Amino acid sequence: MLRCVIFDLDNTLVDSALDFSRIKAEIGTDQPILEYRAAVDPAEQRRVDEILDRHESRAAADCALCAGARELLDFLRVAGLRSALLTRNSRASVRTVLARHTLAFDVVLAREDSPPKPDPEPVRIICRRLGLQPADCLMVGDYLYDIQCGQAAGTRTLLVDGPHRKKFDAAPDYEVPSLHEARRVIADILRQEQQP
Repeated sequence: MLRCVIFDLDNTLVDSALDFSRIKAEIGTDQPILEYRAAVDPAEQRRVDEILDRHESRAAADCALCAGARELLDFLRVAGLRSALLTRNSRASVRTVLARHTLAFDVVLAREDSPPKPDPEPVRIICRRLGLQPADCLMVGDYLYDIQCGQAAGTRTLLVDGPHRKKFDAAPDYEVPSLHEARRVIADILRQEQQP
């Protein structure tokens, strides 16, 4: 039974214009940024954090809500579903985004709070905090890590096509072009589960 929707942030709920290629170039790595950070010494971690914080702060201050985000979150609230936010971004940038768009979630996990996606542990943390099982949840995101995270944890997964879609292969339970379509998918899931 669907009881909670877990959202990614960048390019799922907000169009933050984070240029990951540029950030990696500034750091000097072609690895995923948080995985690179985890493998280096504390001094290098501090340098990476400074670069990330600068880019994320600017993106958070300027981000726009993705089309359909407000309507989808309102729909979930009216339907009585819980919601969670799971992001590889910092707590500080997440607070900026939530305040900028007056968004609220039952649980918010940033990169300081858990291992980063695609590790399934953050989904397990969300489930423990809400008293749910992963099977009660739907993971919604625009990138491979979102789908891998949800699948490894045991949630259903919904991929919202975004700017990086052509760069990876994924097999989510659902794939949609927009959050408007995501709302229809979730409404269909709820209708099917309510049938005798």
